[in-house]
Amino acid sequence: MARRSLKYNAAILSLTGFLVKAIGFFYRIFIANCIGTEGLGLYQLIVPIYSLLVLVLSAGISVAVSRFVAEETSSGRIRSGMKIASLAAGIVLLAGIVVSLVLILNVDTMLLAFAKDLRARKSLLWMLCLVPPIAAASAYKGYFYGKEQVIPNAVGQVAEQLSKLAFVMAMHPHFVNKGIESMCLLATLGLMVGETVNVLTVFCAFQLDRMKNRVNREPEPGTRNLAVKLVRAAAPISANRLVLSILGTAESLIIPQRLVLYGLTFQESLKVLGRLSGMAAPLVFFPSMLPMALATALVPAIAGAVSSGRYQAANRQISQSIRLTLTTGMLFTSFFAVCSHEIAEFIFPGKDVGGILHLLSYTGVFLYLQQTMLGILNGLARESAILINTLAGSIIRIALVWFCLPIWGVNAYIIGVIVGSLITIVLNFLEVSRITGMLVDIGEWLVKPLSAALTGTLLSLLFKRAPVLWACGGRFQLLVPIAVSFAIIGTAFMLTGVIKVEDIRRWTRGSA
Repeated sequence: MARRSLKYNAAILSLTGFLVKAIGFFYRIFIANCIGTEGLGLYQLIVPIYSLLVLVLSAGISVAVSRFVAEETSSGRIRSGMKIASLAAGIVLLAGIVVSLVLILNVDTMLLAFAKDLRARKSLLWMLCLVPPIAAASAYKGYFYGKEQVIPNAVGQVAEQLSKLAFVMAMHPHFVNKGIESMCLLATLGLMVGETVNVLTVFCAFQLDRMKNRVNREPEPGTRNLAVKLVRAAAPISANRLVLSILGTAESLIIPQRLVLYGLTFQESLKVLGRLSGMAAPLVFFPSMLPMALATALVPAIAGAVSSGRYQAANRQISQSIRLTLTTGMLFTSFFAVCSHEIAEFIFPGKDVGGILHLLSYTGVFLYLQQTMLGILNGLARESAILINTLAGSIIRIALVWFCLPIWGVNAYIIGVIVGSLITIVLNFLEVSRITGMLVDIGEWLVKPLSAALTGTLLSLLFKRAPVLWACGGRFQLLVPIAVSFAIIGTAFMLTGVIKVEDIRRWTRGSA
């Protein structure tokens, strides 16, 4: 049953992730082509600030609510679970209002200190105004995760992407030709509209669930005791996220500054940041819906196996997840490396993204595996190890960016991502091995996928030289080598036995 649950949950989350990423992908293409590389770079300067605030305010509460609601629901105390979610939302809303007011009153100082560009002022003010309600909604999302009801959150995510895309497409004519500041504001308002729709969707679902269970009569715990319980559970998780988010935000903010020392102007460095974070990165991260789904589904599956002493079952789930992640990572790393220039020119014509996409493609497999290892350690209840290991990798990564970016340019960022992720992965696996006794399966995890990736890459490069692939005109001329290369690489993985038809069938059926 546990194996079926893992595959079923991962399949549902993968499907939702695919829809969200697919719609978001079209949104990225549209917004990137509308506001340009400099506008996208300006936008990327302030988004990390917004993400940091929402993540720190909501991360711990979401996990705590999910855990407590699961406990209350399993004991039949449904209304207590609802009270926990409502109280948590109130706590986050109040904290968010205080934090946002302080930052709004000091917005110019904050922009000059971190982003060093006052053109983003209006956009950041909009973001700060909506931080409290958006962060508070995480409590309701945690409520549904605690009840193992993924549909409300999934619908909210899809609605967010659709509304964001519709808003930007409809409002674009009113912002065009009004400068970089105006185009950055358009992207910001699109983000805000999407987030608001997501919040309203989840909140309405929560209210409907509350109406369904209104007839239940049960004693409710005291508000004060619940608040103390929530804060105690959420504080360590939020502290972890705070440290890691600060490092991530710092990295985004220092990249343009270090590129100036490399010899670029500040405007040129913003364009590089726009190509890197706003165009190339979403392409490389697009296939990450599978490791993200695995990371979410692995937590209850591994926790259940370990708590009952079934370490062999836990090791089997861990091994299968690592193998699947490495297979996915090497397949798409090969594909992006071979077709980086064609993909970039097809999606972002004339934006000069191909070179950065080619470099960034080599980071994919490491970032995917890091996400899966995070889910494994969460399932083993090793939050402290997650913080220490991720912190170690992040510090090394930022150090390489700080010291080497002025010397090597964007290449230093790619090296930093790979080295930092590799350090985190190795430390995480050592922790997993210490707890479960698992050993590295070099043949299944590394040798087979790497052999298939190299074979597919070599054959694709040879076939791309065939004149028949370039006989077509226009953008179709770019699409043909992309499709042929992906087919060749995928076939190489199938013929070498790395990807098996039986595995695909079992996955889609959700059976053992």
